[in-house]
Amino acid sequence: MKNNLFQGSVLAALCSAATLPVIAFAADYTVYGKAEVQIANTDTGIMRYADKGTQIEAPFSRIGIQGQHKLNEYFTAVFKYEVQVKGFEHDDTNEPFAARNTYLGLKGAFGEVVVGRNDTRFKYSEGKVDNFNETQADISQVIAGQDRLGDTITYTSKYWHNAQFSFTYAPKDDNKDNEAGFAATVIYGDRSLNKAPYSISISHVDSLNNIKASRVAGVYKFEKLKLGALYQHSESIDGTKSGNGYVLSASYKLDKWIPKVQFAKDDSKLRQASDATQWTTGVDYIFDKQTTAYLLYTDLDLEENADNSVALGLKYKF
Repeated sequence: MKNNLFQGSVLAALCSAATLPVIAFAADYTVYGKAEVQIANTDTGIMRYADKGTQIEAPFSRIGIQGQHKLNEYFTAVFKYEVQVKGFEHDDTNEPFAARNTYLGLKGAFGEVVVGRNDTRFKYSEGKVDNFNETQADISQVIAGQDRLGDTITYTSKYWHNAQFSFTYAPKDDNKDNEAGFAATVIYGDRSLNKAPYSISISHVDSLNNIKASRVAGVYKFEKLKLGALYQHSESIDGTKSGNGYVLSASYKLDKWIPKVQFAKDDSKLRQASDATQWTTGVDYIFDKQTTAYLLYTDLDLEENADNSVALGLKYKF
């Protein structure tokens, strides 16, 4: 009877699409997600995450379950199961779901260790630099290393004197370049900008997804103004490609409106086939903490090609 009660509670939470804590067997569960719809018109279709012409998309919409279970006074089990939802974009979608962060692990006084699919700690070091995250203007359009990999071990320490250390490890047999790889990151300040108005990170990745790179990223929030910057040196594992990239971003809150701009450039040829430059401008309208409408325009310039996209979107988090 207890099992039926638990299964019914989880099913009810998923169907209602609301963030609800479900408690059973001394464990806490939360159902969460993001529903997003975007109408976009893209010129040539060479940029990632956008098709040529006018499209209705659901960029990175998702649903997930995360929770924890206290094992004893020293250890707590933690887990996350999250998938990207693509089903309503096209009538002929054969695979309506795609894997996102999915892992199981332990946390305690030592910090947290999880095993499974997860954002590398190099990607994690980005923090709040990217003003157009999870759109066609995402910095991963030109900057390498923004990877989410399966079969990884991730360690994240607790904060110590306002600093946090985190580490990703991928065994040789599970890595794309058949070499054991890692990413290490130190963050000083608050990555979410809630407890402190700044965040500075130093990160290095080696042999994850065929790249070796180092980056420095920082974000500073002064009242209604937020400024971000990122510098990165990247090279391919085989040594045939290398170069530098950087991102500059700014936004300003005017009541419920947030105008923002961003510039990104990279010459490593790891994300695009040639030197790439992208600039983006846009504005968000914040209805409430869960709901945001936005308008953006982004322009991507390569050595022989160019593309631009304008998009109007609505995003709801639950």
